[in-house]
Amino acid sequence: MDATAFKLLERKRRFKPQTLEIAKRRILRREPATALAAAYGVNLQRIYTIETQVTAAWQELHLPAGWSEITLVAPKALIAEFKRRSRAARKQLLRKTERRIQSAIRSKPGYG
Repeated sequence: MDATAFKLLERKRRFKPQTLEIAKRRILRREPATALAAAYGVNLQRIYTIETQVTAAWQELHLPAGWSEITLVAPKALIAEFKRRSRAARKQLLRKTERRIQSAIRSKPGYG
């Protein structure tokens, strides 16, 4: 993540200013979590939670439309089926994206 990413997060997500400030210092400047906890008067776990939440929000902004990220705890057979279906869905999305790119290239003047 970079400064531009944080600007996008500020526009797209509702984080408190202090939360974003802590996240910037932790993620961009790589300041120690212990120093940030002391500076902001919060416990160490809160710093790690902020880092996790902001990183997850950034990743969520980069998922394909209609996709979401989860942590799944389930029987192994169900997890295997989920992985199979997920791989198939990603392949289908990739094929659609490749077709769109090829179509855009062909429609450019001077192609071929």
